[in-house]
Formats: sequence, structure tokens, C-alpha cells
Amino acid sequence: MGQKMLTDANRRLIFVPDLANYHSPTLPELTGAGVLELSCNVTAANYALGSTGDDAINDPAACASSNSTVPGRTNYEAAFDMFRWKDAADDKAWTTFTGKGIEGYLVERIGQIADGEKAHEVPFAAADEVRVFHVLTGTPQVLSPSGAGYEKFKVNFSVQDNVDERAVVAAA
Repeated sequence: MGQKMLTDANRRLIFVPDLANYHSPTLPELTGAGVLELSCNVTAANYALGSTGDDAINDPAACASSNSTVPGRTNYEAAFDMFRWKDAADDKAWTTFTGKGIEGYLVERIGQIADGEKAHEVPFAAADEVRVFHVLTGTPQVLSPSGAGYEKFKVNFSVQDNVDERAVVAAA
């Protein structure tokens, strides 16, 4: 059995304004104008992105002797805290997520980097497996200050129907 994958510096997260095909985002879409690198802007604490489970469907026939269920619609969660930055040039998350209803895609790559590399420093490549979530922003929430901490805000995203947690990056 091989080595387990560590979580340290192993995820890359970006916000993309638009994708032509969420099943196979292209390299130009993941690196083009308007793409926001979020990896170093989000906190590891309170980071939630992905499925939270399925609705249970319980609709037995009149002749059934048990209430067995089957999995129904999948529920998703997308929310995280983000740092504020002193310099406006670095405070891109705050200036991008200005209100509710901003549409785009959260694209996350887990792993697929060499030992010693940091995921946010490694460019996306064709054939990378990524998780893609079509989202709408909720209203940004300025978080209460805590002792000796950083200024932060939180965004809860409403995940839309276009989700592929096993999408593959296309060259073009």
C-alpha cells in the first residue's frame, strides 16, 4: 500500500467567472481574466466544499413489507472564511465578492503535485482531476474580531445544479 496523501498545502482553489463546460474546464478558462486565486485567501478552519449527503426517498409500494429507502437528490455545501488584506491589490476576495448573487464556479484541485510542491504554486495542467461547483454568492459577512487574529469575512455560496466532483481539465 502506498503513502497517504497529506492535507498540508495540497489544495488549490480558484473562482472562475464562467465555464463553457463544467465537466471539462479548459486551461485558458482556469488561467484567464477574472480568475481569482483563493488558496491563500481562505482559512483552513471553517472550510466546507462538497457533498453533505443525499436526501432519502422513501416511497414504498402498497405490497412492500419494509420502508427501505434509496438515495435521492444530493445536497452540497460551499462556505469559507477569507482573510482581509491591508493593500487593495491583495484584497481581491473582498473586492470580488461584494454582494449576493454573484455567479461563477469554484474549482478545486486536490493533490496531483510532487512532494515538496505547494498546490497553489503549481499551474493547472491538462488531465488534472478537479472538483467544479457552479455557485451564487451569499451576502459577505464581516466576522467579529478575536484576540490576536486577522480580519476576516465569510461567504456562503449557494451551489447550483452544475456540479462535477470528478471533472477533468481539457487543454483547450
